[in-house]
Amino acid sequence: MDARKTGGLIAQARKEKGLTQKELAQALHVSAQAVSKWERGLNFPDLSLLEPLGECLGLTASELLSGTRGEEPGEELLRDSLRLVLSQVGRKLRRWRGISLACLALLAAAALVVGGWLVWRYTTLLPQADTVVSPQALTARERMIAQTARTGNVFLYDLTVGDGRRELQVQLELWTEAGLDRTWPLAELTDQGMPRHQTLAFSYESQAEEGAMALGVTLESEDGFQGTWSTTVEGLPGLEWGHAMNTLGERCTLDPAYGAVLACWSLPTGAPVPQGADREVWADYAPPAWTGIVEEPQVDAGARFLLLRLTVS
Repeated sequence: MDARKTGGLIAQARKEKGLTQKELAQALHVSAQAVSKWERGLNFPDLSLLEPLGECLGLTASELLSGTRGEEPGEELLRDSLRLVLSQVGRKLRRWRGISLACLALLAAAALVVGGWLVWRYTTLLPQADTVVSPQALTARERMIAQTARTGNVFLYDLTVGDGRRELQVQLELWTEAGLDRTWPLAELTDQGMPRHQTLAFSYESQAEEGAMALGVTLESEDGFQGTWSTTVEGLPGLEWGHAMNTLGERCTLDPAYGAVLACWSLPTGAPVPQGADREVWADYAPPAWTGIVEEPQVDAGARFLLLRLTVS
């Protein structure tokens, strides 16, 4: 078969039918560039297109294969057709083989990533150098349970414990311009088999009139480990006038010595001031910005902060 003869016949028949290359291409659902390559002998039509191409141009498949009008199928034409079939099928197989290999490579890479994550998440086979805490949003069900228990102030964190860490502590700290004023231990865990992956939750409820705050801490892992601690901290100065609060909102790698601050409460600075005839009381608060890695907050005069600090060593 001669691609130039076939191309010339296609061009001649197209013109006789009054078709442009674009119109013929649209009828066959191919590009105009493909038709142009056929007519210039640079490419041969795909065998699957011979029948619809012949119908558009009034030619038989044998005529298109031979490039000559009136050509009847013969032994040589059949041999040439077979060679063309093998050539086109071979190109398609090579193309699909490349696509298949690329897909297999992507699947293998995805399997390695997912498998590595599963091994890291559910085993201790891979090393974990740092302890990391990440905030986790409450589901609608968890929020409903907390509200039903009248403890709407609940916060969840994913905790990944670094290798060799055996002690976990959560404490509340009161900071003033003079430095660390008081501390209240809330939770403490010493366990040689501390799970690597845990969920940490803390809750608080302000008892403003008594100047006290009820706090709870819960640790839970997927292998069944669980610990819960609760206490009420009293004598918090200015709490009866309210507070402002901020929590750790992004992934944080714990400092080996200072851990990470999960929550910060700002207590009123000075005495509240009555406002207007209705005697509404307004209190000023310093921004409760101390979360994450906090060694020693620099507190302005009159300001007071409560820090909920997590340390794992």
